[in-house]
Amino acid sequence: MFHGQSNAVGTGGRPALTLQEIYANVTFNGGVRPGTDPAAMASFAPLVEYDGGHGTGGEVGTNACADGLVEYTAALTGVPFLAQYSRYSAFTGAEGGRPIGYFSSALAANNLSGYQGWKDNQIRLQYMVALMRAEAATSGGNIGWLATTWQQGEADSTGLSETRKTYASKLKALEAAHWTKLCQVMLPEQAWRPLWLVGQVCSHNSYGATSMAFCNPFIALAQRDACLASTYMRMANPQYMFDYFDESAQKQPMLHLTNESHRWQGRYFARAIFQLIQDRQAGLPMRNPALDMVSATITSPRTINVVFNVPAGILVLDGSWVAFTRNYGLDIRDVNNAIVPASATDNNLIAGVMVIAANTLQIVLKADLPATAAKLSLGWGDPAEPAGKAGRLAGPRSNIRDTAGDIDLYVASDHSLRPMHNYALVGDVALTRGVV
Repeated sequence: MFHGQSNAVGTGGRPALTLQEIYANVTFNGGVRPGTDPAAMASFAPLVEYDGGHGTGGEVGTNACADGLVEYTAALTGVPFLAQYSRYSAFTGAEGGRPIGYFSSALAANNLSGYQGWKDNQIRLQYMVALMRAEAATSGGNIGWLATTWQQGEADSTGLSETRKTYASKLKALEAAHWTKLCQVMLPEQAWRPLWLVGQVCSHNSYGATSMAFCNPFIALAQRDACLASTYMRMANPQYMFDYFDESAQKQPMLHLTNESHRWQGRYFARAIFQLIQDRQAGLPMRNPALDMVSATITSPRTINVVFNVPAGILVLDGSWVAFTRNYGLDIRDVNNAIVPASATDNNLIAGVMVIAANTLQIVLKADLPATAAKLSLGWGDPAEPAGKAGRLAGPRSNIRDTAGDIDLYVASDHSLRPMHNYALVGDVALTRGVV
């Protein structure tokens, strides 16, 4: 189930791109956006994308995700499509423009009701599970809820509804509630807790310099906090690496992915789901499938070594796809999140950044690190850039990636090949002191 707000319903994704079924994957007869209309959820239909249905979207990425699971299985396990035992059903349960409080129940564990957003998804899931059970009954198969993808946060990035702490708490509670109040109720035979994959919101600069979110992406950070603290939630990728739909004609900031970006996001979800399934089936702790800062250690008064979780290959500093940004997205900040300057006339303490090991960057400073320095931030945005832009060409972003895309390529709708590199998450880590 795709879940969240407007980006999870395909807003900005018109025209739809994936119009033909390739494999045997399915959705509702009313399409991937059925709303709560029973007539739109009466039977299965081939899983394709379209313009229409509940909401205002086009391409969502549900097809790219389901088809990606088929293709990763074939490529990485050697089992061709016709010999695979699984087929996938996908739809979106998203509601455009809704804050996380609309979706989270925040109720006692034995209470199955909740806000309208909760009830709407409950209805959609009830219909989907019923269709899956009927299908399994005719084929002698089994059914299961494999994963939920989450694209949400823009509505909360205004700072009017949530803080970093409250958002992380609600996201963790929402994942847990889906397991206890929906999955275990509708699928009591399922012991396998569904995965929860997050596409990290990265359009926080689009609210402008007067917003709390400007250069302080507390919702993106809260999503990362929740995933790092969870056994079942993982970040799939940051969304700044995509192209965003220009909505300036509607006097609206850049909040929504383009149709190609929605499709590509589905492929990133597919890869993360496949990787985590392999871990679960092998009885291993689930990996962190995202490129993410782990630690920042002060090694001398003017050097800091930054260690990353690198999903594949080695670290690379690259401005060929994501446009170069200040310090590749890195900044040193104090306890109040203010950038620590080099001097009264220079607000950038960082002189240079280089790769010194497969998983380690070294930051060289212009002056000795002052006592006020408390943390290293990544992808928060350059205060010198104009607000109102998002995506890979402007706004909060990073030029730090791994080399996963050297062997894993996404085939775009125009048949061009795009590397499936992992770009670094928006994050922050405390500065720790090593041997100085």
